[in-house]
Amino acid sequence: MEVKIKIENAKNIFLKGYYRKNGKKSLIVYFHGFAGWYDDCAKSIADMCDINNISFLCPLTQGSGIINKMTSSTSDETILRGGCYENLEDYFGDYNAWFDFIKNENYENIFIIGHSLACNKLVDFLTKKSIKNLKAIVFLAPQDLTNIAQKNKKMITQAQEYVINNKGEEILDELFLGFSDVCARTYLSFSKDCFLNNLQYKSSYGKLLLNKIMVPILAIIGDKDEGLDAIYDAKECMERLKHNSNKFSYEVILGCKHTFHSYEKFVCDYAFNFFKKQDI
Repeated sequence: MEVKIKIENAKNIFLKGYYRKNGKKSLIVYFHGFAGWYDDCAKSIADMCDINNISFLCPLTQGSGIINKMTSSTSDETILRGGCYENLEDYFGDYNAWFDFIKNENYENIFIIGHSLACNKLVDFLTKKSIKNLKAIVFLAPQDLTNIAQKNKKMITQAQEYVINNKGEEILDELFLGFSDVCARTYLSFSKDCFLNNLQYKSSYGKLLLNKIMVPILAIIGDKDEGLDAIYDAKECMERLKHNSNKFSYEVILGCKHTFHSYEKFVCDYAFNFFKKQDI
């Protein structure tokens, strides 16, 4: 049975999550991408977990949703977060709080799925902190953040003007990535020097961080993923990541875009077949 749960991070901000507990052996954790939520892909994976008697957790973070009103145990004021206002550095404290929760649940096996920006966050997190009983990871639509916010000169100019005038929280006129409101501060954080730019399959062979993750990784990406800009070949890009790790494999779904809409069954099948090889 699915329940909504709530935990508190180190900064006393309450984080919500969706939890389906099926025994104590194995847990699959699904981390959403930029402005993500408990989406159709996550729900499909959760349903597959039920069928296979595996527990499932979808943790929400300060980057959940486009504009997310959050609360704190130390203040009565509403805190505006979500992708629109996300401080990228905040992800670590949120992930850390969730992994503390998971640790206390005492699962024998932990399997992680990350979508989009969550892949970059997981690479950063797992090269800094070890997770007990972690068996394998699936990256859904991993993203090379190179030039992601540098293409629209108009947005850059507006964002820079807002920040210079101490208006970093002002929302830009155009949507970020074609779907999300974004404030000037957050937009400018997606620079070529962004600390989460750690899957550089477009511009180079990356920063060799994948070699530091000691469990098997499977990447699943659509050949029509918008992050490929219709310029880069999905297979070639994944081969560049594979060059960084002997524990890395991948699947390319033909015709599929970034959200995996209408391709959720492919994602579930690939992910569960991969996890079964790791004794889920």
